[in-house]
Amino acid sequence: MKCLFLSFCVGLTPLLAAADELETRFRDLPMDARRLTGPLFWLHGDDNETPERLGHMLEKVAEGGNGCFTAESRPHKDWLGPGWYRDLGVCLDKAKKLDLQMWIFDERWWPSQSIGGKVPPRYAAKTLVAESVDIEGPKHFEAAGYGGERSIAAVAGRLNDSGKIEGATLVDLAPFIKGGKLAWKAPEGRWKVMRFSHKLASGLGQSGGKELSVDGASRDCAEWFLKTVYQPHYDHFAKDFGKSIPGFFYDEPETRGDWGTELDVVLKEWGVDWKKAYVAYKFGLAGDDDVAARYQYMEAIAECWGRVMYGGMTRWCEQREVKSIGHFMEHSMLYLKPKYCAGDMMRLQKYSSMGGIDLVVRQL
Repeated sequence: MKCLFLSFCVGLTPLLAAADELETRFRDLPMDARRLTGPLFWLHGDDNETPERLGHMLEKVAEGGNGCFTAESRPHKDWLGPGWYRDLGVCLDKAKKLDLQMWIFDERWWPSQSIGGKVPPRYAAKTLVAESVDIEGPKHFEAAGYGGERSIAAVAGRLNDSGKIEGATLVDLAPFIKGGKLAWKAPEGRWKVMRFSHKLASGLGQSGGKELSVDGASRDCAEWFLKTVYQPHYDHFAKDFGKSIPGFFYDEPETRGDWGTELDVVLKEWGVDWKKAYVAYKFGLAGDDDVAARYQYMEAIAECWGRVMYGGMTRWCEQREVKSIGHFMEHSMLYLKPKYCAGDMMRLQKYSSMGGIDLVVRQL
């Protein structure tokens, strides 16, 4: 029995030493580990937030074992104005003294990409609109209203005996439109003539529908967003990018639009018949074409949001030696709802430097 006990003690000694080492490392974390944790540091720009008070609070961040923090407007009364950059400068100077890194939140409040409720309609998310009329051929069909800046396409498809549109019969009507007027000779049979356009997407759910969000599926809109929000930060703190500033953080964005100018680019790249995709998404197709084409449309719009908005943010950041990180909402299964995930959360998140889901307390 004595020999067994001694053997047990000898075998336990390495484990105890490893446990002591683990406890020491936990109590005195190396800085590369501390960089992985940090609080959301709210800034309001009011009289209470003096440079001294901000510095004192950042000292507490460092004392707590953190290696970084995220400077957030929650909300700052002068976001993107001189007061905002003044307070960021105060925080940045203190961060350098404490060897902390400062991530920058990209919104006045939340959700990200709403620009504090100041997104112009020109750059706002877009929703696909479809209208149709049934005709009996052969017939020469004429109609006005097939044009304008919101017009996208016009398609005709023959209806089968069940009233379903046959995918193999779809016709692009663009060659038959002149001066906004369609003039097309429909062949024999029953046909559905469909017109596609876009309108402003609904307002953000987190603002009660009052605010618009940037169109993440259109390249000009995403570029406007970067020039409006990201570029001014770089202009103020360029020398600290990639050093005391590791990058930008986005928070709980919404993806309200289901159409963007990049959609046709992606569909063409994937070898998808855009006519089938559009018609299946809004009207439905006969047979097996329906589910496949609708799926292709939804995957393509998610790819647009990921590639254009979040990929665009990441590329912009990487060109300046920083990263783009953030998280989407988890509660109420919003990660499965197109207006909060563009239809495929993984297609969005793969384009960020690091993806994330906002999983809070009892939501687990």
